[in-house]
Amino acid sequence: MAVTMKHMSLIVSLFGVLSFLLGVIAENKKPAFGTPINGKGVVICKYPSDPTVALGYLSAAFLLACTIAGYKSLFMSYKGRSVPNSVLFKSTSFSVFFNIAL
Repeated sequence: MAVTMKHMSLIVSLFGVLSFLLGVIAENKKPAFGTPINGKGVVICKYPSDPTVALGYLSAAFLLACTIAGYKSLFMSYKGRSVPNSVLFKSTSFSVFFNIAL
């Protein structure tokens, strides 16, 4: 089965939405406060264990996957036909889009 433009847009959208949702969930699951531990002239806070760090890493991983899929979708051939990169970058609108996408 060949990957079409529709498939790539769905993949990029799915990874982007997953990254966003995991980031929002990680932000909302942060512990409200920690237990202060007094030291010599400093106060250290010990926070309870929570899934915030794991959710943040997953969000970053899906963001990276979204970026890689988006980059690949710019240059992959569709239906066996590919456009040379030199032709793509002669277009000003594509160059602007490419730099914004990066």
